[in-house]
This record gives sequence, C-alpha cells and structure tokens, in this order.
Amino acid sequence: MDYTIIVQKNENGWYTGQCEQVPEAISQGETLEELKENMVDAIKMMIEYNSKL
Repeated sequence: MDYTIIVQKNENGWYTGQCEQVPEAISQGETLEELKENMVDAIKMMIEYNSKL
C-alpha cells in the first residue's frame, strides 16, 4: 500500500510529516531521508496499535 505524507519544513530547519491515510502517524527528521525512515516506523506503530483496539 502507498501512503501520502504531508511534509512541512519548520523554522528550525527540521521536517515534520503526517500521513494522510493514518493521521495519527506523525514524525520529524533533520533531513527528508530521516523523516521518511521515521514515518515508516510511525505508520507501522500506529497500524499495530490500531489493530489492537
């Protein structure tokens, strides 16, 4: 499955992201690559958490 991430660059130079399909999945990274890695983890964690509800 593909996920869409809304990315913003903060005034401190870091990137934040939120997944459209899993809105609870939010993360940040100093680079876009780091944000991508962190978003993959955030999405996985939220899917796992939601499956337990």
